[in-house]
Order: sequence, then structure tokens, then C-alpha cells
Amino acid sequence: MTLPDSAQQVIGGATVLLLLWLLRPLVRAGLSWTRARRTPPPPPRDPQDEWRQREASHRRDVLRPGLLHVAFDRESVSLGDDSEAHWRLLMFEENLPLSAVLGRPIFRVLASVPGGQATWLLELREDLRTPQRSAADELERPGLVRVTPLAVVAQQWSAPRLLHADVPVSRLMGATMHARYLGRQDPAEVAASTHPIREEETGASTAYDEAQVGANDRVMIRVRPHPPGTAGQAPPRATRSPRSS
Repeated sequence: MTLPDSAQQVIGGATVLLLLWLLRPLVRAGLSWTRARRTPPPPPRDPQDEWRQREASHRRDVLRPGLLHVAFDRESVSLGDDSEAHWRLLMFEENLPLSAVLGRPIFRVLASVPGGQATWLLELREDLRTPQRSAADELERPGLVRVTPLAVVAQQWSAPRLLHADVPVSRLMGATMHARYLGRQDPAEVAASTHPIREEETGASTAYDEAQVGANDRVMIRVRPHPPGTAGQAPPRATRSPRSS
């Protein structure tokens, strides 16, 4: 029996619609391929350009006016570590307490050693008398510095053990914070030892001209806020304030 024309038309239309529905993924893939050919590929990333952008951002960050700054230097931890200078100018956006600075942020400029066991004694070195040199740059009279032990810092600790009262970093400006490397000595024993303020003769001055310090020798120190109850393993211990004597 032959189907009426109207039924054949309905069946034919339904078949065409079914084919179109089945071919829909192929049509979409073709359209995507066509768009991809029309869209030019993104330009390749230039590592040098990215490095320049980071350098420019760092210069804007650390050369801004109004920042606080403290000179920092440290001893080498190995013979290979002697190949570069360790003197840096630490930059601060706010007048942070010393205890916050000498936590994890100070390890931006302190060396970390394999094994995670490194002890440092942080001292403040202040000029009492500048050294005198001849025209030939020979030392004629040594300078005199006052050395004030500030804190014991350990790679395995998350907080320092202060040897004097906590002070803002503005109290340290104009002097140099020097880190003595004590190897794997027990930091608790070092902190429990006596560390008197002393005077030393030296051929080098702690004075510096901030305007002459380039961006590459400046390090921005920022402290993230910590939630209550997350103090470090070695809480600060206050005695007397630096420069109080």
C-alpha cells in the first residue's frame, strides 16, 4: 500500500531534521576550525620583556619616597657563598616591630642551609668613631663601633628570641643589622647565653648614603598578619631596649 503524499512529506521532513541533528557536532567543529583559521595566534611571550616588567615593578616598589630603611649584612655560610656581597638595604612601608621583621620575613636575606638547622645571632652595629684613612686609602686610625645583640634567629623557628626589648625598625635606622652565622648550634642554648653590649675597633664604617643604593641592593620586607593563637615556637623575650645604654 502506498502512503499518501502528505505522510511521505512528513516522514521526509522528519528524516532531514534527524540527519541535521546528527550532523550538528560536525557542523560546530567546522565552524570552530574556520574561526581558528581567521583568528591570528597570540604573539610569543618574550622572556626578556617579562623580566624588564618585573624589574620596573621592583624599582617602583623599593625606590618610592617615604619608605623606612635599615642596612643589613650577614656572614657567609660556605666558601661558595663568599662569591657575592650580602649587604642589602631593607625597605619597610610601615614602622614594623623588630619581632615581626625577624620572623620568616628576614629569611629573604638570610641564607637557608640544607637540613633546615641554621642558627643566627642578629646584632646592631653603630658607629661611635669613623675610621680615618690616608690619601692612599691606608687605614690610619681604626673606627669604633658599638655592637648590641638583638635576637637569636633559627631556620627551624618561626619567630625570633629577642635579647632586648621589642622596638620599631625606625629605631635601627642609621646603623647596620649584622647576622652572625653560628652553624648548627642549639639556638635555645645560644639565646640563654649572656650577650653583653660591647665595643669593637674596625676598619669599616656602618654609614651609608641611601641615595647611592641601587634598586638591586634593596629588599622590600612585608609582614603578613597572623591570626590569633599562631605564635612561633620561640616567643620573643624582652629585656632592655637597644640604644638604651
